[in-house]
Amino acid sequence: MSQNENKNDSEIYIVPMQVDKDGRPIASTRLTLAQDKRENVILPMPITVIPIVLIPGIMGTNLQSTNGEIIWRPPNLDGAGAVLDAVGQLFAFFFRGPATRQKNLNPLEAKVDDRGSVDAGSAGDTMDDKLARERGWGSVMRSSYQPMMCRLQKELNDVMLQAKLKPWWAGEGMRAPADYGEQKGDAVLTEAELKHAAHYRYEVWAGGYNWIKSNRDSAQELIDYIDKTVLAHYKKTNQRADKVILVTHSMGGLVARAMTHIHNYPNVLGVVHGVMPATGAPATYHHARCGYDGVSSIILGRNAKEVVPVMCNSPGALELIPSADYKEGKPWLKLGGATNEGPQLPKVDVYEEIYKSREWYGLVPAHNEKLLDPANIAAVKNPGGGISLNYQESVATQFDKRVDKVKKFHEAISKKYPSPSYAHYGADSREHSWETVHWKGPSISEDASQQVDKDDHNGSLRLGSSKAHIALEFGEANQPGDGTVPTVSGEAPGQAGTNASFRQGDQGKGEYAGTNRKGKAQGYDHQGSCNDPRAQWATLYGIVKIAQEANWHD
Repeated sequence: MSQNENKNDSEIYIVPMQVDKDGRPIASTRLTLAQDKRENVILPMPITVIPIVLIPGIMGTNLQSTNGEIIWRPPNLDGAGAVLDAVGQLFAFFFRGPATRQKNLNPLEAKVDDRGSVDAGSAGDTMDDKLARERGWGSVMRSSYQPMMCRLQKELNDVMLQAKLKPWWAGEGMRAPADYGEQKGDAVLTEAELKHAAHYRYEVWAGGYNWIKSNRDSAQELIDYIDKTVLAHYKKTNQRADKVILVTHSMGGLVARAMTHIHNYPNVLGVVHGVMPATGAPATYHHARCGYDGVSSIILGRNAKEVVPVMCNSPGALELIPSADYKEGKPWLKLGGATNEGPQLPKVDVYEEIYKSREWYGLVPAHNEKLLDPANIAAVKNPGGGISLNYQESVATQFDKRVDKVKKFHEAISKKYPSPSYAHYGADSREHSWETVHWKGPSISEDASQQVDKDDHNGSLRLGSSKAHIALEFGEANQPGDGTVPTVSGEAPGQAGTNASFRQGDQGKGEYAGTNRKGKAQGYDHQGSCNDPRAQWATLYGIVKIAQEANWHD
């Protein structure tokens, strides 16, 4: 051994911690050369746990049929192999017509599929792929969620060493929240708060759910999952974990609010909401009338013919339509005329005036009723041997009843948020979103009932009357947001009383609110928000603040 390799007797060697098959921390000492006089020191990890359950957005959970067939596995785009897989899926979906889409994504014939791909490679020594799969990571879209899940697993278990803050937490972690767009004046994390958080070990679980079903039902299923799988695991392995922290993306926030305010679930310590369509999103109306845009349209639906059979038979998807308190009840649907002219809806009741209306501007107008059930599921008893819808009622009547249930769901969670809760959202003028939607064209009489002469189901509409034809085009998204959720919906939780609200993008204030931390000024898109460093910073901050409520460490 060279002189440079001799170790001072006063030095110590800190033995790295790993985890066993149950996720419990373990350490193994090593044999050393006689000249190495260092003491091997084991710094035990906390034995008390705060599980973190990620609840993804709509379409972010893999689904299978009740007989095990893969029916929804969104393509990952984070590597060469993933891109090839995505191309294959695009090709397959290209040839799926409306009836096939409806059959495959029937809410009564689908369940969570946890067999998806897993990559816990960046989570550190406290997680591996096998353990991640046991914690449900295979149920959620890998490229959208697992990088952030890895970061939470790594950073939250690396807060302190020998009573000193680790470098990231001592520096970046103690920045002012206002630097990242926080609007309510929430304070910088203190060393005392970080020390309290470090009393716990953090283990990240995935909370996939059947997003086709009502968020009310999904909330109850997640409660059962947390009680019977997550918390039960720690009880079985003699580790104490009393409550969980929920981290939500998009529609997952509605599920969390249903857990706490419809089902009154007591085992939630707090919630971090990301890009939640808190009061809904007019993009949902656009998709039902025009289909999706870009490459995603091949999978999600290229036109109303392909979107309506799935979305309008999916209670979960319908719960994303703007609620009665969207824009505090102000109109968001403009019918013809110039930008600020012509009839605008809703006036009093959005559910009756738009969603259940059979007029040409309704969510499912009379001429589109035939799109509701191309597979004849609603008209046939026990289709495919499964559970049928009410086949004795017309598909239009069934749809209206679905809307009535959506209204009740909206009312049950209106302006209600878990306590404590933290929210972040996109507010960028370059991430074009629909805050309002506009059928552009000539002025239309407010009281006139127009017959539809032609509808290409992609946003071009021609109305016919005894006097003339009126051509209308669906206006482009041109308002700030994250490309899906407009700022006015993303900011609603902060206005309703969440503990903190991070406004991120060029409409936010703060040194890093409008940049991606690589010096480029940009916002973040809705689906990719979990992988943005601003959203991740806000999430880590919120988790540490919520952890102050935990009181079960030794």
